[in-house]
Amino acid sequence: MIYRTIILITSLFLISGCSKNKHDERLSHIAEIVSESPEKALSHLDSINYKELSDDDQHFYDFLVIKAKDKGYIKHTSDSTILCVIKYYSSHKENNIYSEALYYGGRVYCDMGDSPTALQYFHKALENFSDNTPNLNLKANILSQTGRLLTDIRLYDEAIPYIEKAIEIGEHYKDTINMVYDLQLLGGTYLRNKKYHIAEHYFNKAFNLSCNLPVSYKAKSRMYLAEIKYELGEIDAALNLIRDTPDLVKPVARNSALAAASEIYLAKGLLDSAYIYANKLLHSPDPTNKETAYQIMLSPKIQKLLPLDTLNQYFSDYRGLLETYYDNNKIQLAINQQNLYNYQRHKSEREKVILHNIKLIKWIFNISSICLVLVITVLYYKNKSNKTLNELHVALKNIDKLNANISAIRQNSRKDETNVTITNNNHQQEDTEIDDLGETSLPPTNTEKELRDKLRDKLLSLYNDNKTVGLSQIILNSEVYKKLQELVKHKQMLSYEDSLWDELENIVIESSPKFKDNLQLLTQCRLTTIDLHTALLIKCHLSPSQMAVLLRRSKGAIVSRRESLCLKIFGKQLGTKVIDGIIRLL
Repeated sequence: MIYRTIILITSLFLISGCSKNKHDERLSHIAEIVSESPEKALSHLDSINYKELSDDDQHFYDFLVIKAKDKGYIKHTSDSTILCVIKYYSSHKENNIYSEALYYGGRVYCDMGDSPTALQYFHKALENFSDNTPNLNLKANILSQTGRLLTDIRLYDEAIPYIEKAIEIGEHYKDTINMVYDLQLLGGTYLRNKKYHIAEHYFNKAFNLSCNLPVSYKAKSRMYLAEIKYELGEIDAALNLIRDTPDLVKPVARNSALAAASEIYLAKGLLDSAYIYANKLLHSPDPTNKETAYQIMLSPKIQKLLPLDTLNQYFSDYRGLLETYYDNNKIQLAINQQNLYNYQRHKSEREKVILHNIKLIKWIFNISSICLVLVITVLYYKNKSNKTLNELHVALKNIDKLNANISAIRQNSRKDETNVTITNNNHQQEDTEIDDLGETSLPPTNTEKELRDKLRDKLLSLYNDNKTVGLSQIILNSEVYKKLQELVKHKQMLSYEDSLWDELENIVIESSPKFKDNLQLLTQCRLTTIDLHTALLIKCHLSPSQMAVLLRRSKGAIVSRRESLCLKIFGKQLGTKVIDGIIRLL
């Protein structure tokens, strides 16, 4: 009987363990097709009601959306979803998705232009693989993408070992397609590093491996080989390689092929063909290599074939393209500097944590010290909890007073302007009385959660009664606000370490002394620096587009930050207008 009981309990555990990782059948089907048919996968995902899914399936849904967009070459513009996915799967590693989520974290930050953070996620994904991992295909993808990113930022020598390791995995599994892809990537790295003969060797190897693959793979290798011959001055060989190539490559590589063809035909003196390819490149919807098209069109030989008004238009368009290019470079440089600072700060903090852990290990055997730390910790949190409850009571009473004052102001404003002034004076006197409520005794029946819920409800009620909140005169007339407006006007970036943030925080607290304390209470002391910066800008009545200019983020990313702040305060999405109104009321 005892044995049967043990067997039954074991079986139940096994069943529950298996069912824990079982996803919605629709999501499981989408997971099977997402790599081969990303567009179809996205269409199926759109047909699923997200709110009806379990918590586990919602995160799996978000993961599949990111994966499908990446496979479908849809550029990622926000990191909010992938960060939630990574956080969830970091504590649910039994789903075997964590490494892949880290990989897509790197892909998201690649699209957003944040190379240091992307490299950080790629490296973390590689560290998460064991030596005997069965999922070597994913590991090869991570190695390949790491090499591509390092090549893009011109760290050629650092990129090569990653790409070579990816090729080794492809050779082991006889994965011809990925081998061709990685050989072309390795050849491209040597080409950009001006090591033409080594690059030619790898492109020839990729070309020979492409015999049984679609013609686009061979065409891409021929395109690169033509570029090498052109750089080496072998124009006839380059011309033989580039013929018909632009029509055979995949659309993603077509502009590169058109640019190479136009340059080679111009060098050979075949002006009509050079003009045709440059013109196709010029009218392509893809902006890649457009500058090459203008250089061909404005070259002395081609200029003779074009009417004057067309040449003037090309000069004007080319100048606009160059100005846009330099402006984008300035913005990207500012982003890179900010990212590098964040990366170095993260690395420094990580080293501090490691040193701190080493010290803890050395002291772990000192029982008396551990006991003392535990006692201090318990007392600290106990006092902190009592203090929080007191502050919550004070905040609730403040809101009640504020509600009463607003009602009084509205009633008296109907009589005459003099009464409004008197009411405002009374309001200031009552605010002074509110500040004296800090010593209010704590009712023993109310828990911290109940008080926080009441505070949220009262804030919402206050917002609904008084949705329009004007900008404080203290803030409006301050020097820091004027500086802020100047930055927005001239589209300059406000970096995270700028001292202007401290000045802005001081003037907001001068205007609303309880602003930061109430935010800490509402977010359960989970207020981050980014949250505080967002709240300060909202308090100063800056629009999302103005915030996007200041922080060099997309408007969608700014909206995501406000939604994240709303989630911390209310535990659900209420809309960005509501959270803006609440913050301006604090």
